[in-house]
Amino acid sequence: MSEHLEAVMEEHGEYCLRVTYLYVKNWTIAEEIVQDIFFAYYRQRDRFEQRSSLQNVFYKKTNA
Repeated sequence: MSEHLEAVMEEHGEYCLRVTYLYVKNWTIAEEIVQDIFFAYYRQRDRFEQRSSLQNVFYKKTNA
């Protein structure tokens, strides 16, 4: 795992997990969704233009 992804997960992981849990009401499913979100971010991180915060990006992905 890259240091960048590790830092992003450390900074935003708990937030993403809590928001996701609010929607699905299941911790296991929420964890899987958050893993998918971070994997998608990692694959497309070079496309992130930083016009908004990562937290907003993750929130939008959670609601997709």
